[in-house]
Amino acid sequence: MEDSYLNKLKQFYFTNFYIPSYEEMCKLFNVSSKHAVTYWVNKWKEQGLIMSVKEKLMPTDAFFEFPVLGTIQAGIPSEGLTMQETLVLHPFNFKNPTFTYLLKVRGDSMIGAGIIEGDLVVLDKKLEPRPGSVVAALVDGEWTLKYYRKENGQVYLQAANEKYPDIYPKEQLEIGGVVIKVIREYTN
Repeated sequence: MEDSYLNKLKQFYFTNFYIPSYEEMCKLFNVSSKHAVTYWVNKWKEQGLIMSVKEKLMPTDAFFEFPVLGTIQAGIPSEGLTMQETLVLHPFNFKNPTFTYLLKVRGDSMIGAGIIEGDLVVLDKKLEPRPGSVVAALVDGEWTLKYYRKENGQVYLQAANEKYPDIYPKEQLEIGGVVIKVIREYTN
């Protein structure tokens, strides 16, 4: 339940760019008691997600943390994604913040799309892929980052590097999210 209320709060914030009042939270959470809202607000304050500033609720850096679920192969598909850390992304305009996560890129199959090894890709699990979308996909039990393609009703994945073949799922294709941003850190 706590995650559900926090997700609603984040969705509200990323749509309206403010933390709602206690009264607005009652409507948002579909509860009639401000005491229930006070309980959740106090819990989020203890967790360092929000704070009070001059009697207004404000988000903290922790409010803007998004999970980095691990590394995704931009090359040959690989197994498994597990959360390794979080990253604070101050209010970028995310349509679906509670469905947003990050992956670190490994490999060179998406260099033609401007996605290189070491980049962080920001994905939205709620978006439906369209042909040409870059997606994280679970194909036949392994994860990869590729273009989503559809031809004659057949869905397949395509690299942005000609040295990699197209991937046609044999048994399973599950889209884990559509890439909405790429973050690159330059080091000297």
